[in-house]
Amino acid sequence: MIIAKKIKRKALALMSVVCLFAGSMSVLAATSDETDGKVPVLKNSAGDEGVLCDDGYIEYTEYPDSDDAPGSEIYIGTINVTDSNGSISNWTITNGHSATSGKFYSYSGGTITISVAIVPSNKTVRVGIAQPDGTRRYVEGNGSVGHSFSVTQTGYHKVYIANDSGTTVTANGVYSY
Repeated sequence: MIIAKKIKRKALALMSVVCLFAGSMSVLAATSDETDGKVPVLKNSAGDEGVLCDDGYIEYTEYPDSDDAPGSEIYIGTINVTDSNGSISNWTITNGHSATSGKFYSYSGGTITISVAIVPSNKTVRVGIAQPDGTRRYVEGNGSVGHSFSVTQTGYHKVYIANDSGTTVTANGVYSY
């Protein structure tokens, strides 16, 4: 009987180790490179899924509607591009519209960093990047918004600011890639 108990304990311990290892593998599979190892944390009112970033922002991904042209914009903002830096200079964005930069080429594995001031500072906007496949990744913020986006697709990107705040906003800032 003592031998049977020892065998049961060893079998139980072995099963625990196997289950622990198998559980770790499923967690690794669930956090694949689609979200850069970050687990989705919530959906916003638009239904876009977000991941919590190290800087405290929730980065959302918006997929284009099937009847929209990928990356289409309603309002095109002005831009001054020199090398790998861009200027967001007095973009006036009416409610329900967005302003975008010109296209620039970025490589997967790089970073696009945006730093912008929004006036009035209490109005929340979406600040983000339009990717080559038409998807948009963005953070929501007001006042001063600064965020770095990991580039996951090689090709032409755009910086954009979308305004659904209920009033016209002005944006000033910079971005680099």
